[in-house]
Amino acid sequence: MDGRVRKSKRPLLKSFRFWVPAGILSALIILGAGVAVVASQVVPKALDAKSELQAALPLAAKVQQQILDGDTENAEKTATSLRAHTSRARLQTSGKLWKATEAVPFVGDNLVAIRVVSRTVDQLATHVVEPATGLSLSALQPADGRIDVQAIADLVPVIDSTRTAIGSAQKSLRSVPRGSLLKEIAGGVAKLETALSKADRLLTELRNPVAVLPSALGDNETRNYLLIFQGNSEIRAEGGNPAAMVLVRVDNGAISIAQQTSSSDFVNSGARDPVMRLDPDVERVYSNIVAKYIPNITSTPNFPTTAALMDAYWKEEFTTPLDGIISFDPVGLSYLLRATGPVTMENGEELTAENAVPLLLNEAYFRYPAGADSNAFFAMAAASVFDALTSGGGDPKAMVTALVRSANEGRLMIWSPHEDISGALEGTALQGVLPMDNSDETAVGVYFNDTTGSKMDYYVDAAISAASTQCEVTAGEAPTFKVDVTLTNKITESEAANLPLYITGPYYKPGHIATDFIVYGPVGAKIDSWKVDGKEYKAIAKGEIDGRPVVRLNYVLKPGQSVTVSYSMTGAADQKYGDFTVDTTPMVRDTPVTITGCKPDE
Repeated sequence: MDGRVRKSKRPLLKSFRFWVPAGILSALIILGAGVAVVASQVVPKALDAKSELQAALPLAAKVQQQILDGDTENAEKTATSLRAHTSRARLQTSGKLWKATEAVPFVGDNLVAIRVVSRTVDQLATHVVEPATGLSLSALQPADGRIDVQAIADLVPVIDSTRTAIGSAQKSLRSVPRGSLLKEIAGGVAKLETALSKADRLLTELRNPVAVLPSALGDNETRNYLLIFQGNSEIRAEGGNPAAMVLVRVDNGAISIAQQTSSSDFVNSGARDPVMRLDPDVERVYSNIVAKYIPNITSTPNFPTTAALMDAYWKEEFTTPLDGIISFDPVGLSYLLRATGPVTMENGEELTAENAVPLLLNEAYFRYPAGADSNAFFAMAAASVFDALTSGGGDPKAMVTALVRSANEGRLMIWSPHEDISGALEGTALQGVLPMDNSDETAVGVYFNDTTGSKMDYYVDAAISAASTQCEVTAGEAPTFKVDVTLTNKITESEAANLPLYITGPYYKPGHIATDFIVYGPVGAKIDSWKVDGKEYKAIAKGEIDGRPVVRLNYVLKPGQSVTVSYSMTGAADQKYGDFTVDTTPMVRDTPVTITGCKPDE
């Protein structure tokens, strides 16, 4: 089983789409297989109901796509056709003849099921699909520098009414007698119940973020958010060195850049006092250097720690209070550029989805070997994309897809001191935390921190292979976990000789890359051993953070060299272990993650 970067108990969304009951309607087709056994006088009606539901199925998929495309006019027409089919299906399963036949032993329970399901789907078409046609992703898209806060607020009652309709449908299905149902009909009812349950969970997850958006967008008071851009060419556990920053102001949906700054505008020194007191367990593993240099605040995989450090640095220099801190990286920026199309920067150069990553993470350092100049270039690029996004250009569906992908890969994270916003973020990938226990997700963390003092991680690739025995052990036995982490330096000696000093750094021979490997085990586990290319290797630090064992070691890769660090772990016995996952640093290129071992529900 192949995995992807994950940053929390669950991804932000597996895919972004308005829920319409395409899956629900598809469940009903199964019901047709059992109608041959019902009393002969209602067979034609049952078959007609099946036919109507089959005709409705492609329309459900069609209206879903039209809603996503913002084609509300045609979505309304398709929803009307869909409703006509579900209405006729409901009509076929009503009346005195059908009701009387429901009293026939064995046959009756199956007819009740068919009637209830047909009525339920018709109600969903009326109270869910048709209202959804008035929704559009354009409500989330800025136009002329402003987001329509009221349009977002209007989504909340639609979500609430949809949840009410789904709750009513679930209640109706619970009334269906189950004892004498044919297998095919019972399966159809169960499939419908599952689809409704999934839809209800999705709407529950969406409700709080949507409800808090008006407040976050400054409907009552101006909000200030600091965007920090993590440069993956100087890797950190969360992504990279957060050198460039932009203060964004939002006032009743109007969005503007209030200030641009960089890490060099703050006091960074090994001689200074830590900007704030670290958790002793965190300091034991990473040392207090994390709190002395802004480039190191992203060294832990816990974004609330990063945000607290950044907020403390900000308060030392500026008086504007921060309502939130948002982290993004150039790879996520390239995803957005696929939605906006090419953007022309202030210097006349075009920034595209294809050139954003190499330009911002590598080529800029050839052009601007001084750190301040390269940070200014990055800030100019960020401002240009910001202008494109807030002007209303681009495909809103593609934008949302880009943001969801960035969040699920750990490239987009958000923190806020406000309880309503932080509450809406809790449990999502945007929060940037590992799960606090193993019950829903058994997560292992694999992270990297550059110690070269360079931008050489543009030339580094990583690969991870992990295995778990959590589904093989019997009661009372402890599961084991194994993780192999391979890091490859792709630069050659001849290529390294031509790199500018700002890329290679002043501390190592050009082309050499020093990296900290930091691995977090599952909650309650212990890391038994770690080996580098099969040999024992000394760790820099060991400890426990939030109940997870942590080992940190350092290795220097020569040009063209690969190294594999292997970890063996033992979990606690008699624990509930959720799906086994691997969380890892978002790098310049995707990190392939291979996971072997079963899921608990398999």
